[in-house]
Amino acid sequence: MTIDESGEQDVVVRPKLVTTAIVLWALDGLAYLAGATLVMSSHGAIVDSLVKTAPKNITRDQINGQLTFEEFTALGVGILTVLLVYLLMKGNRWSRIALVVMAFVQLACQLAFGIGIVPVAAGTLLGLVGLAFLFLPSSNAYFAGLKRTA
Repeated sequence: MTIDESGEQDVVVRPKLVTTAIVLWALDGLAYLAGATLVMSSHGAIVDSLVKTAPKNITRDQINGQLTFEEFTALGVGILTVLLVYLLMKGNRWSRIALVVMAFVQLACQLAFGIGIVPVAAGTLLGLVGLAFLFLPSSNAYFAGLKRTA
């Protein structure tokens, strides 16, 4: 916000499309956190299940290590996504670009780990829809307005 000569403040109103994108990204972050929590809470049972169906040359320790890596990756992505959503909600323009990078990170996670954790996969889809909303014309105008008033 800036104050012009008349003493009035310029206010940039966030469009509903940006608010919807914020909600979708928040749900994305929460889905990653929920997925990580879900897998962490039943880690042993999942490892036991995967050991039964794994090829003979894959050891229990390898499965355990891979699952642990996936859990902490999902947890980190979830925390970072929630942080970026908070910054976006506060009107930080660069957080929109950071969410583009986050979308690529999430897609890489989906490709590397598969779509085995349903909340995480659903979160990625929500994030991609939210990302599209952040770059529509009304959203672009909002972020340009934030730049002018900064």
